[in-house]
Amino acid sequence: MVEIMLIILTGLPSVGKSTFSKKLAEILNKLGIDVIVLGSDMLRESFPVWKESYEEFIRKNTLYLIENALKEYWVIVDDTNYYNSMRRDLINIARKNKKNYAIIYLKAPLNTLLQRNVKRGEKIPNEVILEMYKKFDEPGRKYRWDEPFLTVDTTKEIDYYRIARDLIEKSKKTVDREENIGSECCSVINEIDKETRKIVGEYIKRIKPENKEIEHIVKLRKRFIKHLKNEKYKDIDVSKAIMEFKRLLEEKG
Repeated sequence: MVEIMLIILTGLPSVGKSTFSKKLAEILNKLGIDVIVLGSDMLRESFPVWKESYEEFIRKNTLYLIENALKEYWVIVDDTNYYNSMRRDLINIARKNKKNYAIIYLKAPLNTLLQRNVKRGEKIPNEVILEMYKKFDEPGRKYRWDEPFLTVDTTKEIDYYRIARDLIEKSKKTVDREENIGSECCSVINEIDKETRKIVGEYIKRIKPENKEIEHIVKLRKRFIKHLKNEKYKDIDVSKAIMEFKRLLEEKG
């Protein structure tokens, strides 16, 4: 029996996520699946202007829409989801609602992405794509739960019917009923992980460092989080950890 499922797209800007999600949705619909495509851009473009301060609202309400839609329809998430923490939040929604999920990793060479971005008028500056490329958490590299169901090279011909049939078959399998990823014992680390990412983003925008220094800052954050993971979760004070990271960032290791 075909069951409702969550399809999580991940990939950098200009890789072709919107085109892919639209075509896949059309094929799934032809095969009798009620499906909706949702993503943060839908809310982001509803504002007359973009402000960074809107992003928390956009992220929170995108997840809200996805969770509610998933109760009745298949949902394709058309977003970059370039951090594994973003994909984890979506997977937890699927597990909470006892739905299957599939990560589809869309990829293309960096030069191709930059060229495509120029052709479509650089809605996102190429510098932003380069920055995201450096920070991108490739799905499946760190965690088993993050492994992609399918990896698609968007520079090649895509067989949407085959992908749709494979997804339908996957939807029939028993739902993974494991506890949410990032359970209570890990929630402290997850919170610090999200906060330090924001701090790094704000720092880079304010200081505008060279590329080599950006790489150093990203590595500094990763080392900091890795060190915390070796500590006892219950002994970690979030506020103190954030203050310590800010101090390290200003000193830049």
